[in-house]
This record gives sequence, structure tokens and C-alpha cells, in this order.
Amino acid sequence: MKWKLDDSKLVYGVGSKDLYYLDINKEGKLELVLEGQRISFEKIIDTFKEKTKYDEASFAIRIPQLISCQIKKLILAFAEAREKYNYQSKYYPIYPIKVNHSKFIIDTVIKTHPTYGFESGTKSEFILLLQALKDEKHRLIMCNGAKDREYLQSIKEAITDGFKVCISIESEQEMLDTLDVLPQENYRLALRIKPYVTLHGHWGASSGRNSKFGLAIGELHDVIDVLKEKKATHLLTMLHSHPGSQITDLAGFERFATFVAQFYKLLHERGFTNLKTINFGGGLPIDYDNRLDEDFMQKYAEIFVKVLSKKLPKLQPTIMTESGRAITALSTIIIVKTIDKYSAYPKTYWNKTFLSHFYKEIEEYQDVKSANDALKKWTSWEKRKPPLLFLEELNDYEFVALELKRLLRKKYFSFDDFEKHLEKSAAKALLKPEYSVQGNFSVFNSIGDLVLVKQYFPVIPISSLHVQPETIVRLFDITCDSDGEVAIYHPPISEKKLATEDDYQLTFTEPFELGGFPVGDLKELKDSYLIIPLAGAYQDIVEFDHNLLGDLPDVLVALDGAWLIELLNGAQSISSILADVGFDCDVDDDPYYDNGSK
Repeated sequence: MKWKLDDSKLVYGVGSKDLYYLDINKEGKLELVLEGQRISFEKIIDTFKEKTKYDEASFAIRIPQLISCQIKKLILAFAEAREKYNYQSKYYPIYPIKVNHSKFIIDTVIKTHPTYGFESGTKSEFILLLQALKDEKHRLIMCNGAKDREYLQSIKEAITDGFKVCISIESEQEMLDTLDVLPQENYRLALRIKPYVTLHGHWGASSGRNSKFGLAIGELHDVIDVLKEKKATHLLTMLHSHPGSQITDLAGFERFATFVAQFYKLLHERGFTNLKTINFGGGLPIDYDNRLDEDFMQKYAEIFVKVLSKKLPKLQPTIMTESGRAITALSTIIIVKTIDKYSAYPKTYWNKTFLSHFYKEIEEYQDVKSANDALKKWTSWEKRKPPLLFLEELNDYEFVALELKRLLRKKYFSFDDFEKHLEKSAAKALLKPEYSVQGNFSVFNSIGDLVLVKQYFPVIPISSLHVQPETIVRLFDITCDSDGEVAIYHPPISEKKLATEDDYQLTFTEPFELGGFPVGDLKELKDSYLIIPLAGAYQDIVEFDHNLLGDLPDVLVALDGAWLIELLNGAQSISSILADVGFDCDVDDDPYYDNGSK
């Protein structure tokens, strides 16, 4: 079967869903697409080299227009849902800056929408927002998280200065302190409740009775008593709850929305008629592995509007959400410079005598009756003790082992029931990649969530994408840590059978993880480039300077009539990294890579 460009797009996941801004041209080059205009990553990289005079660096590209696109998409989704269900109240989006507080992101949100609000979870974040919004005081600042009296004093000063603030309350003491420090005017209160429903997702533990966040039912009664005692019920205008983050369960969202709507109704019936808003928090996921519904965001919006239309037809509160990941993830792509390529098996044999001896030994392994039989034969071979009398003999043993592995892998996938055995350890051993490539970057600094919470990130070569992939490979970084590798690939779920040239199946009918990602041409891997998209949410915030490897250079890529490519920040200098750990060292850093580079 002839390999088609559409096969490549399916396998690499480009051109659809949350990688809609990527495409592959007829020459197999990866392209960035904004507003119908295209630029190859090859061109972006060449321009970066020209402007920095440096050829060996990995770097991060920042694309503000993708933030704007996500904002518009989210607002449109709720607008269409409100129209569909004749919902008269407004939708008000909030950006939680904990997701990424980079200046270019906050500035882009401000420029994109005239009333988009912001959320702070700490005093430091609140102070940042006061600076960022000093000329935008009409925007709501949602104050979440723990608030001591010092933080509350800062909020009081901000309110006096004309900022628009809503304070989310999560404990009786916080309620008491708030009413003690702040006057009972010119701000709003929200009660954040625990959602007594269970949702499935990466951070589904944020929901349910044992959630870290929100008021349990007993605590809610205590806070209500304080509001009544202090005659401050007029300040309560919002009910707030949070389902978790990266929630991929649409049915779970509906259970969550139904619970919160019912709670809102009960509070109204208790006399809290100033309640006008429900803040449903975050949870809207990014489709990292290209497996969510094409219109997931639209369905997400429709769930909240539909539930409120049905449960609160007369009240119809303002809808608020705090989507962060869905707004920022697309905006950053890590460009990884590859510096070396490795093979786990020998490329050539050494001695014909050794070779023929091992070939005779594997004859019994080649008669395979089933997929499970292929796994058993590979396990049996792997249990043998390889010879260690001569280096040459071990080399030829491994040379033959590779041929046997490839033969058994091909036969394994030839049986219709192979998917039944994919989760077996023997299958994972048989499907381990035979090649790896080293990239000049740190997993811990650039995509820390891969290690921290096992977040999946796709990896895509920038060339040879139009041909049938030759094989799958692992990517590892330059840190001295075995966790510093990207060795997971989530194959697309499809009835169409696609495979690499060396018989790694690349499509499955059920979710599965392969231990490496596909590449078109092994020869191109050394001294080439790979991209890691969807790195704009949290990665800049949770980065680790493991092995004293600091921040990569930041490159702005935007379309303003013509393509604009310029250096935002140089890489973190060695002097700066060492100063962070208490050492004042006089290091002659490359001037193009100092922070605030020339």
C-alpha cells in the first residue's frame, strides 16, 4: 500500500484538533500555519541562527496569535451554546495566571479581549496583576487560594485604588479575616465549595469530598453563619467550584455542573438572592494525544449552558470559567537540536563462524503460531545468557538478536488478536525502540510535567514527514538523569492499519502507548531538529534547573502581514544559574545568550 500524506498527518497528529496550526507540505517539511499563511520550521530555525550567530542551540518559540485564537474559540463556543439554549445571561472568562504568568501571555490576553478577567492564587500573583492591569482596572481579579491578613490588606488597598476584585472564601477563618480587614463595600465575595462528585482526569482528585480545595458542607454552614452575623450577605454574589484540571470526561462535567447548579438553587432558596454568578473553575483539557472529540470545547460549553438552562431556567446566572491550559498550551513549541544518534544493536556482524552458530540456534524461534507465541519466543530468547568469552561473539549474538526481534515483531502484528496482548510485559519488551537520539535540552527545564505528573507531549521531526516512517526512536536529553527522556508515543486510534518500515504498528483500535515516536529518516536524525508542541501551560512555571541547565532562548514568532521572528530573551547565562545557588562566578558567557540579550 502506497504511503499517503494523509497517513503522515494521522500518524503525527498534525493539522487537526489542538495541532491544527501545524501542517506537512509535499516535500515532507513541517510548517506553522497562521491565518492561512505558512512558514516552515526550517525557515524559523535558519532565521534564529542568523540572528543569534549560534548553530547548536535548542530554543522555545512563543506564538501569541495561538493564545488569541484559543480565546476567541472559547468565547465563540459559549456564545453559540447560549444562543442554542436561549440563555440570556452572559459568559465571563477568567485566565488563571498560575498556568503561565509570562508577560507576553498576559499582554496577549489583554490585547485580545476587552474584558477578559484574571485569577490570582497567591499574594505574589496578585501584585503581578496589579502591575499588569494598572491601566485595565475594569477587569475582574478573582482572588483564590489562601489569604492571610497581609494579603487581605493588599486587596483592600487595591480596591481603594479602583481595582475590581472578587474574593473566593474557603474557610471560616478566611471569612472572619476578610470581613475584619475589608469594608463591606466595593468588592464581591464568592463561596468556593467542594464538588461532591467524582470526575476522571489527570487531576480528578481536585473533585470529591476529599478535595484539597473548597468548603465542605459543615464548613459552608459556618461561613454562612458568619455572613449573617456580620450582616454581610449582600457581598455574596458568586458560587465557585472547581472540577480539577485536564478533565477529559464530558459526562463528568455534566455531573459537576448539575451538582453546582443545585447548590446554587439551594443557596438562593436560603435567601442569598444577590448570587448572580457561577464560577465553574477550570478543567477544560488540551488534546495532547489527539484522541479527544474534534469539537470537545464546544461540547464543554454546551454542557454548562444546557444544565443551567434546565436546572435554573428563571435564575440564569452569569457563567464564569477559569480556563488556563486551554488558552496557553498551544502558544509554546520547544525546538530541540539533536546532537547524536545511538543504536541498541550492532549494525554489522563480526565473524561468520559466530554468526552461523547463532543463526542455527534461532531456527526454533521462527515457527510462530500466534501473537502470544511470538511473545513467548522473544521472552525465551531474552532469558538466554549472551556469550561473554569474546567481544566479537557478543556483537554477533546481538546482531542476530536484532534480526530475530524484527522477525517476531512482524509476525506478532500479523495475527488479528495482537491487541489482546499489548499490555503484557513481553509485548512491551518486543516493541522497545532500537534507536535513540540525544537532544541538546533538558526535559526537566523545558517540559517538567513529563517527569512531575507524567504528562504526555508529542514529538515531531521537522522533515521527511511525507514518507512512511522508517522506525520509532527515543529522545533523551543532556542531563545525567535516567528520567530525562521522551520515550512515549500515543498512536492514533484508527481502523486503518499503518506501520513503520520495520513493522512497528502505528495505529490501534484501542488506546495504547509505544515506547518511542515515529521518524521518517534515521539518517536525518543526527544534527537535525525535533519539535515538542503544546508546552505553553505550566512548563515555564514548574521548570527545574537540573544539572544547572537553565532556560532556553525565547523566540517570538508572529504574523503581522509578514512573518516576524525575533529573539525575546537569550538563554539563561551560566553566571545567572550559578548565582541562583549562591555562587558568584566570573564566567565568560556568550553575549547572545545572556538574559536580556543584545
